[in-house]
Amino acid sequence: MEDDVLYFGYGSNLNDGDWAAWCQAQKADPVSRKGVGTAWLLDHSLRFHYHSTGRKGGAADVVKDARGTAVPGAVFSLSKDGWNLMDKKEGHPHHYKRVSVTVVTEDGCVADAITYTVVPKKRQTVLVPPTRRYAQLISDGLGDRNLPIEHLNLAIQNIESKSRLQHVFVYGTLMRGESRWPQLEPWSSSPVQQGKISGRLYNLGSFPGLRLDEHGTVHGEVHRCEDIEQALEILDRVEGHNAGSLREGLYVRVPVSVRTSEGTVWAWTYVINEAPHPSTRLQDGRWIS
Repeated sequence: MEDDVLYFGYGSNLNDGDWAAWCQAQKADPVSRKGVGTAWLLDHSLRFHYHSTGRKGGAADVVKDARGTAVPGAVFSLSKDGWNLMDKKEGHPHHYKRVSVTVVTEDGCVADAITYTVVPKKRQTVLVPPTRRYAQLISDGLGDRNLPIEHLNLAIQNIESKSRLQHVFVYGTLMRGESRWPQLEPWSSSPVQQGKISGRLYNLGSFPGLRLDEHGTVHGEVHRCEDIEQALEILDRVEGHNAGSLREGLYVRVPVSVRTSEGTVWAWTYVINEAPHPSTRLQDGRWIS
């Protein structure tokens, strides 16, 4: 395994203390794993359908799921020793196996990575609840990275839960009164909230483009969509999001933390894949057609 291949963690490996304890038990150096940033695995849900002897209860897995689902986590760089340690910790290939995945990072970029999923013969058809301690390890790891825990709480309770995000943040032609509002209007199922995110907005002519970073603010609207799967089927087509090859779409759909007057909500938004020319930036972060 090459050192430059990223690892995507979504369970107990988000917890730095748990990784350090494992390395200490193996008399190994924990710096063989270095954090790169938060990331999301799209169209997947979290599951507890595997009994881990070492954890004395259910252990986390991710499975392919419907449009609108996403599992939050983080990407790490691993040295050669780090990959060997991770293989051993995950029980590769007899309990978990390596799988190639494509994730979207906190800055809206697309990255290839390796994660671990439970081998099919180890999966059960019923919920295998994790111990409180194991669930807390994951919860703390998510909290340390300012990531949501709702999907974790649901997965602990229901084998068929989906790691859905049911809000959409729009900032351009999909806003109310704009040219593409009729595409979103049938799916907007609750009062609309004003919101803002960290990023930069660009004028691309008849529509805007968003790039995510911490050096600006973009204003828009938050819509809850009860039928998020059907809503995103329409919006993905409108925005040119290519679910089969994320790098090839005009936009990529990314979860973002939106600040509203009622608090913070996680929502889907669309980030343009190629950075626009700096001269087209809208300094106030607002789109006016």
